[in-house]
Amino acid sequence: MKNRALTVGGAVLSLLLLAGVFYRVRPAVFWAALKETDPVALGSCVFFFGVSCLARAVMWRVTTRPLQPVGFSTLCGGIIVGYLANNLLPARAGEVVRAYYLARRTGIPGPAAFATVCVERVLDAASLGLLVAAALLVGVRGLRPETARLTLLILCGALTVGAAAFAGLLRLSERAVGTPVFPAPVRDALASFTGPLRPLGRPRTLALLVTLSLLAWGANYLSLLALVPDAAASRPQAALLLLLFINLGLLVPSSPGAFGVMQLAFWAALAPFGLPKEVALALSLAYQGSLYLFTLALGLPYYARAHISLGKIAAEATAQQKEDPTPGEAATTAVAKAPRSLFRER
Repeated sequence: MKNRALTVGGAVLSLLLLAGVFYRVRPAVFWAALKETDPVALGSCVFFFGVSCLARAVMWRVTTRPLQPVGFSTLCGGIIVGYLANNLLPARAGEVVRAYYLARRTGIPGPAAFATVCVERVLDAASLGLLVAAALLVGVRGLRPETARLTLLILCGALTVGAAAFAGLLRLSERAVGTPVFPAPVRDALASFTGPLRPLGRPRTLALLVTLSLLAWGANYLSLLALVPDAAASRPQAALLLLLFINLGLLVPSSPGAFGVMQLAFWAALAPFGLPKEVALALSLAYQGSLYLFTLALGLPYYARAHISLGKIAAEATAQQKEDPTPGEAATTAVAKAPRSLFRER
């Protein structure tokens, strides 16, 4: 029921946003802008998006190295499959699918696989904060200083909470060793999850991960820079503002593919640079369509090779809930048993 409500709520939000952004759009101007989209610009956009995927795969290799050696092709496949799942499933479910894919392909325990994804998301928040600070210093047109400062404050708070959570889990894992208070499955799950977190205490490893994260964001910026037309007043600033608005908008739970949210981000980011609403909306749909085709073409073969079945994941979760009649047992299972059963090799 919760998942269904989340899906329906996201779909309703997307429909409302689409209705709002397409209100009073001139159809003739919109279709003309869509037809005039430069295919070379779209190709460059997809190319740099692929470069960002490679940078993220290298980052993932660094976080999985303490667990076991993982082939670069497997890591690239996991990145693409995650983006594919985000385009097809609600609530950014691609992050969970990525962890499941890695565990299925390599045998890495589920909690450890999910921890590597969490590390990347925290680094993304740090990189996003640096980009917001850079945009604030440059004085990007269309970015309100008070809004940028509030965004930075929220991101710093989220990073502080994330760092405190990681540190708390590491201490809890150390205390749980040999402690009879914690059941063995809970100790195993904690040890598995905190395994990829320990290298973050090494300054060299942390600096490498931050650099790779910034490279991935830089490739995403070049992807949008190639897409922004020459008619924009300042293409570099427009691309930077668009990058910020898109990624901040993706934090909003909406329908698969972030329809509505993406259109609003393009419109809000490109309007200060003199581009009409119709042109911004045409670019947003061309951008989404090209990335859909890219992730489908590359992600489906990897998806099929991994034999991932989301239906089986849901069925196992339901079966485990039936096996645990009491709330205490259900909570223990959710922490300890579920990750291993959902991510084990079949």
